[in-house]
Amino acid sequence: MGLSAIHQADRRRGQSRSELRPNNWKQTMLKIPTAFILAATTLAVPAFAADTFPVTIEHALGTTTIEAKPARVVTWGWSAQDVVIDLGVAPVGMPFFAYGGGEDGVLPWTEAALAEQGMDLPVVLPNSSEPPIEAIAALAPDVIIAPYSGLTEDEYATLSNIAPVVAFPDRPWFATWQQVVAMTGQALGLSEEAEALVAETSAWMIEQRDAYPAIEGTIFANIVNRNDGQVSVRIEGDPRVQLFADIGMVPAGEAEGAAVTDSKISYFLSYENFDRIPADMLLSFFSNQQSADDFFAMDLIQLSPLVGKGAFTNLIGDELTMAVSGAITPASLRWGFPEVIAEVGRAAAAARSE
Repeated sequence: MGLSAIHQADRRRGQSRSELRPNNWKQTMLKIPTAFILAATTLAVPAFAADTFPVTIEHALGTTTIEAKPARVVTWGWSAQDVVIDLGVAPVGMPFFAYGGGEDGVLPWTEAALAEQGMDLPVVLPNSSEPPIEAIAALAPDVIIAPYSGLTEDEYATLSNIAPVVAFPDRPWFATWQQVVAMTGQALGLSEEAEALVAETSAWMIEQRDAYPAIEGTIFANIVNRNDGQVSVRIEGDPRVQLFADIGMVPAGEAEGAAVTDSKISYFLSYENFDRIPADMLLSFFSNQQSADDFFAMDLIQLSPLVGKGAFTNLIGDELTMAVSGAITPASLRWGFPEVIAEVGRAAAAARSE
């Protein structure tokens, strides 16, 4: 039953994402009670007073003061470029995305957001794991926004000589999408608009979830095949796990035989112990269908009762992985979440079957 469930899901992928996605996600918000939207805002991000400049933002690498409303915005790391665009500001520069982006390094939902706002494509910075200092300086930015990044202290200091830099709130590559929206909005003097964007997106996600009643309360394990005889299981605290906890799912705890990583937000588990994962369903992404088929066809993986009943997702492609398990933003969720939640709903229903 496990592998047949995979191929049934694969046939559904013949539908385009535009078919799976609401024609106008903002129109769906008109159906959501205002009280719910306000509650979502309160729960998701801290409230800010109306922005006046100078604005001071605290983050893990220091305190940044932005003296005046920025006009020339450069983003670094993942995610911030989408938020800047959604808030109505055209960035002058943004990173190259090798994973999930096209040949031009632009993610498909970023391209869609630019088109929706009627904005031209900004300068795409050189493909580099480190900030391309000279290329950024050449854009003469008023601010550099990087709340979901891995900036080092040295990189932060160097970039701060160019413009004020907004770094990550706590740990590198660890901000939730709500934090990214909030910090970006504050840097732009658009905190109220940022709060509204979080509230609208959160409420829309709940509406999407409600089409699949089996999802709420389902215990899930977010797994990644390491291709070395082990899987990595992300646990509570990882922003990619939190995304699904936010819609009422329950992150699974540690399995017997687990080796917790230094990050404390994931553990490694051998294929031999795969059937010990304490979850109702498995949430997994793969670059291609063959990789998924090969993994779930392995004898040790087939021993899991979750695999036997089809209680696992078949989410395929680098773009989809990046959208909902990588550079998560309201724009990426609009692009990929309807497809993901439909597959999660199928797996959750399978988990509840006898």
